[in-house]
Amino acid sequence: MKKTLLILALVIFGAGAQQLIAQATKIGYVRVNDVLGLMPELAAEKVNLDTVGQQFVKDSVMPRLNYIQDEYQKKLKDYADTTKSKSVRDIIGKELQSYQDELSQAESIIQQILQGKQQEFLEPYIAKARKAIDAVAKKKGYTYVVTPESLLVAPEQDNLLVPVLNELGIKIPAQLQQQPAAAKPAGAKN
Repeated sequence: MKKTLLILALVIFGAGAQQLIAQATKIGYVRVNDVLGLMPELAAEKVNLDTVGQQFVKDSVMPRLNYIQDEYQKKLKDYADTTKSKSVRDIIGKELQSYQDELSQAESIIQQILQGKQQEFLEPYIAKARKAIDAVAKKKGYTYVVTPESLLVAPEQDNLLVPVLNELGIKIPAQLQQQPAAAKPAGAKN
């Protein structure tokens, strides 16, 4: 009988403690990209992220790529020359393969460089947005702030977009003002 009462007491205490912990944990959500998209300093610069880094690619990657293409064309002509011995043509064939490999990887390398330059460009804006998110989370008592895509249920009152925009001093767009208490993100699920 004492064991049963002890187990029952532990279960009740455990359930109560879990509920207290759950009540003490507040989870909010916001997309950093939504905040960035509404930052006037990004709009004022008329930033087209697709063009960020293109000058770097033009100056540093394209000369090498053009050189490789020229060399590839020269080696292709040499390889087609049937007067050259088989061993020389085999060497040229290996060089052709090496150039072809480098050319086929060029697009991927260019994309990586562009993404890196975009990230580098956005870093101060992301830091500013995160600082505002941290401030809002502290003011409103949120323990965690996540992206809405990581939530199966995303209550409107826990969307921090509008409070973060207010923290940054950004004018709230009309479509967000018309929604109750907070704006619902497009990716949030009910």
